[in-house]
Amino acid sequence: MLPKWHILIGFVFSYILVYFFNVPFISGLIIFISSWLIIDLDHYIYYIYKRKDQNFFRFYYLSLEEGDYYNNLTKAEKDKYKKEIFLFHGVEFWAILTILAIFNKISLFILLGFAIHMFADWADLYYKKEPFYLKISQIYTLHKNKNKLDLDVLLEKFKSGHQ
Repeated sequence: MLPKWHILIGFVFSYILVYFFNVPFISGLIIFISSWLIIDLDHYIYYIYKRKDQNFFRFYYLSLEEGDYYNNLTKAEKDKYKKEIFLFHGVEFWAILTILAIFNKISLFILLGFAIHMFADWADLYYKKEPFYLKISQIYTLHKNKNKLDLDVLLEKFKSGHQ
């Protein structure tokens, strides 16, 4: 899902919580920021790890281009390639955050922001007919990636088509 939609959805939910449910403004702000910025940091971290490049703007625009390319592939073509691992998008990380939330109220608001983000991601996966495990368990995603081609092979095809 594009960041603009996460920002919009996070803002609407945070606004509703602050305005109608008397959640303190700072808590609403934490929920809003964690519903798109904090959780999606793992996309940028993955980019830095794979590409050895820290340029955020290059990451952002390349992600948009590659996402469009990937979304236009057939299901059979997509199934040949490994899925990306986004650490903050799985139950493994949420379990840690849930434990932290027991002891720290800020972690609870971050967890709520993550939940808002994930419901939007799950709706997007459903709409695109992508498997839900991508945004449920990163360990299971690693398991499903066995014997598949590295996504970099696909991205090389994309790059060669754009030169």
